[in-house]
Amino acid sequence: MKKIIGLCIIFGVIVVTVWQRANHEEPMHAEDYLQLGIEHGVAGKHEDAIEAFKKAIQKNPNYPSAYLSLGNAYGNTGRYKKSIAAYKEGIQIDPRHSQVPQMEMNIAWIANKMNDKKTAVLYSQKAIQSFTDRNNLAGVTKAASQLRMIEKNTP
Repeated sequence: MKKIIGLCIIFGVIVVTVWQRANHEEPMHAEDYLQLGIEHGVAGKHEDAIEAFKKAIQKNPNYPSAYLSLGNAYGNTGRYKKSIAAYKEGIQIDPRHSQVPQMEMNIAWIANKMNDKKTAVLYSQKAIQSFTDRNNLAGVTKAASQLRMIEKNTP
């Protein structure tokens, strides 16, 4: 009888261990949090998106895409200063990253919205240079158009 009880206990421990391993989720990576944040943002859940992007940055502080997305989410909630700070941090991490020109364009757009024309012009010019450095003619055209719009609306 003791052998049967002992075997049942061992079998029970094995079953619980196998069940826990089967149901154990893999830890999320920065890319997973970025994707989750994008999904939240598309669904209009901007606060949840912000939290997911922050977790992506905690997992990988050198992830410019997470800073771009965080900046976008802050912008969608009207927190423009935080938005600009996120973009600037992303640019600082990797000035050669492919998304830097977009972050510069976003800073220019937000600065213009905040009536900071000097910063808007500066970052539009930086975006033009960044797109030029990447041989992205469409980007140069877009940034130049934004710059003209900002300068046209400057008294």
